[in-house]
This record gives sequence, C-alpha cells and structure tokens, in this order.
Amino acid sequence: MKRGAILSCTVISLALIGLVTVAAEPVAHRAIVITNDYEFTPENGVCSGQGTTEDPYIIENWRIDAGLDDYGIRIHGTTRAFIIRNVEISGAAKAGIYLSYVKNGTIEDCAFEANWIGVVLSFSSLNRISGCTFEENVDGIHLYFAHDNQILGNTFGRNDTAIWLDASDGNEITDNLIAESHMGAYLNLGSEENRIVDNAFLDNYHNAHSDSPNMWDDGSVGNYWSDYEAIDADGDGIWDSPYQITSEGDRDNRPLMTHPRAPAPPAPICEN
Repeated sequence: MKRGAILSCTVISLALIGLVTVAAEPVAHRAIVITNDYEFTPENGVCSGQGTTEDPYIIENWRIDAGLDDYGIRIHGTTRAFIIRNVEISGAAKAGIYLSYVKNGTIEDCAFEANWIGVVLSFSSLNRISGCTFEENVDGIHLYFAHDNQILGNTFGRNDTAIWLDASDGNEITDNLIAESHMGAYLNLGSEENRIVDNAFLDNYHNAHSDSPNMWDDGSVGNYWSDYEAIDADGDGIWDSPYQITSEGDRDNRPLMTHPRAPAPPAPICEN
C-alpha cells in the first residue's frame, strides 16, 4: 500500500474509534479503476471492509484531480457493497465517478467540480448518492438505463443539467437543492415511475422536463419551485394550484411555498 493510502486510512480508523473528531483532509490519489469484485484492494483506494452489507468496502478521504483523464473512479460489474465517502474529484473528461452494471454502491459526502459529468449510473441499480455537492459540471448526475436508485440530500449549483435520466425507472430523488442550472431535472427516453418529491428547485433557467409519467408529489407534499406563486387559501404552506411540469399531464399537485434548503424570503419592509 502506498504511504498516502496508509496515512489516510489510519486517520479514518482513528476517527471511527473516537480518537479523532474531525474528518480527515483528503489525500491526493491517482484515478481508480475497479472491474470486478476482487479488485477492491488498498491499491485501489479501499481502506477497510469486507464487501458485505454489514461491513462494506470503504473508499474515502481521497482527492482525485483527473487531469482530463476519462474518469476519477470507474467501477464496473460489481455486486459487493461499497461506500465512496468524502472524496473530491475534478477535471474528469467523462465522469468523476462512473458506475456501470453495479449494485449495492453508496456515494456520500463527496464533491464534484468541473467534470463533464459528476456521477454516472449506467445499467446500475440499488445504489445511493447522498450528501454530495455538484458544482460547475456539465451534468451533475446522469442515469442511463438505471433503476431503483436513490438520489438524496445533494446540493447542485451552476451545472448545465443537474439531474438527467435516460430510460431510467423507479428512482427516488428527494431532499435535493437544485439551483442555478440551465436544467434542473431532465427525464427523457421514457423514464417513468420515478419519485421526485421534497426537493428545492431554485433559480434554474428550466426547472424540469419529463416525457413520461412520473411522481412529483406524494399526496402530502411536492417540491419547492422558486419561480412559482399561487394562492394558499387554507394556510397549509402548499400552493392551492398545481405546478405544471409538462403539457401532457405531469405536474406537482402539492407545490411547497417554502423549503428548508431554500433561502427564506426577505421580510417585508414597512414604510412609515
């Protein structure tokens, strides 16, 4: 194992047993390529774990400047459980993290900046992306034929498209801040039965597009849309008129007036 890997993984281990209370600073690492379940090794940035649900492989605390390489991390054809955590990736010509034919992966608390795409899930299912930041990528997250994944609690800012789904069904997109992008959420090529609920769409040029039926509210709450106002006659914090996603019928029937991840509106100014 390289000296940098030993140092980073040692700090992580100390943190886990309570001797260190702050997250370790990411350590520089080369691009990582894993093409089967047997390549989860220390040389590929794995710090600990057995690849089970109870004890997943851990890849964490790395800083990868892809330098216009295709990928920062590419994982293909695996089923073992793993977590990629607290990893910073920039400069990837294709994707910061590219998962293809992968199940049981988690990407959490990572940062993606100035990549072509932050994270790609291709023909992958049962994965989770949570607590990450996506800044100034062409696409933040792109799903191709990817089903039953979770995109939870991420922050998107100044991407061309924050979240793009192609032919991808049954995914959950919840509690994300999707801001200052040309397109917030783009669901294409028959992507359907996706659940897009309790997100904050803030100051995007286009908030959302969908070419097939998807769920934009759960019957109780929908999403926050910064460009929308209607009437709230009953004072329940939900606009009384739906927010239209497409002319074909996709709509948010329970659009939120506010959202914890969106800035509060300025207080009214009273003139004397």
